[in-house]
Formats: sequence, structure tokens, C-alpha cells
Amino acid sequence: MVPVQPQGRLTTVPGTTAVVRDKAATKARLLDAVGTILAREGFGALGVNAVAHEAGVDKVLIYRYFGGMTDLLHAFGQSGDFWPSITEVLGEDPSELMGLPLADRWAIGLGRYAEALRRRPVTKEILAWEQIEQNELTDILRQARGEWFEELMSHFPGDEDATDADLVGTVLLIVGAIHYFIVLSRLQDDFSGVVVNTDEGWAQISTVISGICQRTLVPRGETDA
Repeated sequence: MVPVQPQGRLTTVPGTTAVVRDKAATKARLLDAVGTILAREGFGALGVNAVAHEAGVDKVLIYRYFGGMTDLLHAFGQSGDFWPSITEVLGEDPSELMGLPLADRWAIGLGRYAEALRRRPVTKEILAWEQIEQNELTDILRQARGEWFEELMSHFPGDEDATDADLVGTVLLIVGAIHYFIVLSRLQDDFSGVVVNTDEGWAQISTVISGICQRTLVPRGETDA
């Protein structure tokens, strides 16, 4: 029987903390296993048995902690190990970014987004596999990214009405180019002279992104000289 806690005091049932830690560690191992398999072998190799074997745990724990592969992949798609956090794009103090002119804040945000993806080698591999595999699992990750983008846009209220340009279309076009260059950087050094596998090359890409934003995301009512 669990002892009753006197009001105003916090007591711990022996072993409870250890169980919680073990559960958290096991969940982390399962999420890591998903990323490892996706990066190494692609979506076709992903399954309950494969993930459990990679994590070194009994497959029953996938159902116990996540309810099954679908929910496990949902959790992976929302994890910071797979996709950048909103904070990585907005910064620790979002008000600083929001205080900048429209084009500047999107140029900086997109540059941070690219750097956050570059820091995730597993994500590079998964983005590459998505180009050749389409199934329920890829749909789950795509949905997770869509939800992430909607959350990001919620931090920029009014931006779509602040310019005559198609803000979302412009941003997604740049994001698509970022994804392509990141995938390409796994296999080759450059794309027709644009270096895609060095910090210096990505500094150049960020400068181009900034130029696109400055010329496209002009405040409503102003003329782009």
C-alpha cells in the first residue's frame, strides 16, 4: 500500500524515482533508434521489431510507452532531435527578432533554420530518404513539419498582411531550396559553383536569402527601389 503523505510534506515511494528515470531513458532510446534506422536504411526498414532491436529493449515497451509505431513516429517527428525547435529560429528573446523590419526578421529566421538543420546529420539523411520513399510514415513526419510551420507562423501575427508579396509562398520556396542544398551536401561539395558543405558556403547562401527577402518582402505601400 502506498503511504499517505502528510499535508505540506513531499515523500517519495521507494523505487519510484528510479522507475521514472528508467522509463524516460527507455523512451529516449526508442526515439534514438527510430532516427538511427531512418538515417541508415530508410523508411522501409522501420518496424516494431527493428526499432526494439536497435534500442536493445523488448518490443512490448513500444506499445506500453507510445501505443505503437504510429505514435512513436509522431513523437519522433515532434522531437528536437529531428526538427529544430521554434526557439532555434526565433532566438532566446523573440522580441528582438520581432522588433526588426519584416524582411530582416525573415532573413535571419530562415538563416537560423538552415543552420539548425545543418546541425542534425540524422535529419539530413531522413530528408534524403523522403525524396525516394512515400508512405504512411513519411506522411506522419510531413504532418509534424506542417504543424511546426503553423506554430512558427503564429509568432508572426500580421506579417502576411504587412506586404503585398506572397509571404508564405516566398518562405516555402526558400525553405525548399534550403532542404535541397542540405540533402545535396551529403554527396557533393557544390551546386553549380554554390558551395553547400562548408560554413563559408552557407554564409553566402544566407546572404542570397537575405537579398531575396529584402527585394520581395517589401512593406505594403512602399516601392522596392
